[in-house]
Amino acid sequence: MSTDTEPLECLDEHPDADGCVGPVELRYPLSPTGKWFPRCDKHWEERLEIQDGINQRYPEHQPSDFDPSYAGESWYEEDY
Repeated sequence: MSTDTEPLECLDEHPDADGCVGPVELRYPLSPTGKWFPRCDKHWEERLEIQDGINQRYPEHQPSDFDPSYAGESWYEEDY
């Protein structure tokens, strides 16, 4: 945990990586955990791209071709 006197360190900074670019800031949560993580501009953009892929793969609402009779599954938890 950092204080006002300690600089934030990018969560994705690794010695063998290309390095960080831009200021390190606490970035808003993208997952239901609600946790904020420090990331530089470069790693934040990479994380946003990953999240975009996740959102496309697992959309919030069922796709138009989803048929629960195929496997007896439901898209929404409250339907179980």
